Amino acid sequence: MNIRIPIVQAILLVVISLLIGLGSNIISSKPIPWFAEELAVVDMVEINSDEPILAAISLKQAKVFFDEEVLFVDARDEGYYQAGHIKGAMKNIFLYELIFKIEEKQNKDTPLVVYCGDPGCGDSEQLAYDFKDMGFTKLYVFKGGWLEWSKAGYPSEVGK
Repeated sequence: MNIRIPIVQAILLVVISLLIGLGSNIISSKPIPWFAEELAVVDMVEINSDEPILAAISLKQAKVFFDEEVLFVDARDEGYYQAGHIKGAMKNIFLYELIFKIEEKQNKDTPLVVYCGDPGCGDSEQLAYDFKDMGFTKLYVFKGGWLEWSKAGYPSEVGK
């Protein structure tokens, strides 16, 4: 029995599938980007703006939002959340349940800040994109996350 023929067929199928997928993306009216775009960092944001936005914010802007009682969502796992989080932040749970809990507090056009552990953590960006796909229009990713917030000595809590 010649084992080379099934391997060649499998490779051929993979190559054809890749070509079809890439070709479809190229000719699509809404192609999937080849690389994720870096979120633009905004210095100061007007909280009552009607424009939809998905942007990264600094520690200074995050504190302004906190003082304005904007809702924060912690994108980290529960263990990290329990160890310490921004005061009043919602913990990350199953996406649809989290959206339901957010909508109990505010509508999808109200500002929402998502944060993670530190600037290198991508969970907050991913969660923000998930929220955008679910219809939220004013999303801010606090890139400095819990590390920057706690280092600054801003309001935090443990547990909950």
